[in-house]
Amino acid sequence: MEFLDQIMGYLQPVIDFFMPGLLAHAGDGAVVDWMPLGIQLGVIALVLALLMREFGAILIFTVVGVIIHVIVDTVMPMVRGGGADGFDFNAFIQQFTQTDYLLYLGAMAIGYLIAITVLSILKGLVFRGD
Repeated sequence: MEFLDQIMGYLQPVIDFFMPGLLAHAGDGAVVDWMPLGIQLGVIALVLALLMREFGAILIFTVVGVIIHVIVDTVMPMVRGGGADGFDFNAFIQQFTQTDYLLYLGAMAIGYLIAITVLSILKGLVFRGD
């Protein structure tokens, strides 16, 4: 287990750097809701990994994954609330100037990069053909 402790020693500063953004936008301010975040990230990454033809497009698919994630985060409360609240375009654009939201997007980008990479490698192992 010393090996895992050493890896976590390297990863903990990165996790601590992105944690304010995750707490503000993927949790309630005190705790991150990992399950809904992981399900949303996993489903989007799985679809993108299945669509990716070659590994050279990983950065493009990472950006597309983050864009889809932002769209789902914006639309899902409107769908659950029956569309009564509407869409505030100014609030949507203004969140891109907040540091904690940019940290959240950075954490999502790293998550999509890792998830799409792993899932595309698994796809390459399973689907061996032209």
